[in-house]
Amino acid sequence: MMYSRKTWFVTVSVFILLAFATGTYAAEPLKLSIASFKSGSGWYVLAQAMSQVMKKNLPKGTIVDVLPYSGGSGNPPLLHLKKASLALGYPHLTLLAMKGKPPYKEPMKELRMLVGHLNTYWNLFAARKGTKISSFEELKEKKFPLRLVMTPKGSTGEWMNKAVLKAYGVSFDDIRSWGGKVTLTSFKNAVQMVKDGHADAWGHIATPGHPSWTALSSTVDLKFFTLNDEVTKKMVAEYGFTPSVIPKGTFRGITDDLPAISWYTCLITSSDLPEDAAYKITEAVCSEKDALVAAYKGAKTFNPKIAWDTPIPLHPGAEKFYKKMGYK
Repeated sequence: MMYSRKTWFVTVSVFILLAFATGTYAAEPLKLSIASFKSGSGWYVLAQAMSQVMKKNLPKGTIVDVLPYSGGSGNPPLLHLKKASLALGYPHLTLLAMKGKPPYKEPMKELRMLVGHLNTYWNLFAARKGTKISSFEELKEKKFPLRLVMTPKGSTGEWMNKAVLKAYGVSFDDIRSWGGKVTLTSFKNAVQMVKDGHADAWGHIATPGHPSWTALSSTVDLKFFTLNDEVTKKMVAEYGFTPSVIPKGTFRGITDDLPAISWYTCLITSSDLPEDAAYKITEAVCSEKDALVAAYKGAKTFNPKIAWDTPIPLHPGAEKFYKKMGYK
């Protein structure tokens, strides 16, 4: 049977339209990269799990590389410089990056949110039980020569300590001027220094079952500092943290619910990411919670229904997904 040129064109056009409508067309594979943190870290493990669910749900042949750097404060610039297409981050640091406020030197207004509330973080600060102060107020009042240890400059732990102390009117230089010491080092060294008595206190982020806090609290008697109401309100207003409590028994030495501020990991990108890709990535992550939890236990608290509720502007593709699901 012979077809006219016009009939052939109409038939092919209908086929293409039907293919797009049913999703059976061969979409182009994507080449993506996720900025995480050092190899073996929780973020690296989470990013690896995300890469697998993305490759499963995105066009065949899609590549998703996991970059073993740079962590909470270092990841937004990687998006800004187009050295990564996706990144794990924190809401407060992403907002600071968008505004170009310290620790960032220029605004990164193109940053956008895909998925929030991937886990739960708290800020935690503790001193050895024999240390002669039990609060931030006493540190300032007594001008105590505290030997404080934390992770390196630019890390989330270092930034959080600086921000909390600033809210109390104390700086690292103040501590040094009182005869104390502020040491920036690795997780392993920080924990060991407190264990050995070479440091009095350690401040760092915590998650349920955090290995470093678990190791330290199980071998050293600690007293945990809390934030007063005024400082909590400052941190919430300025950085978008959430007032929270660390449940008693989370770590040895926490005998009652401990007031704290909390936040979460989020998956961020830039406005350059195509809308359809942003939609599919968001859909993949939100539809595969079990796969994420199997690899990264911290994702147990992930709730896709509230993953859109963040202070960072949503990417239009992500917003389209949340509205379609009826979450937003």
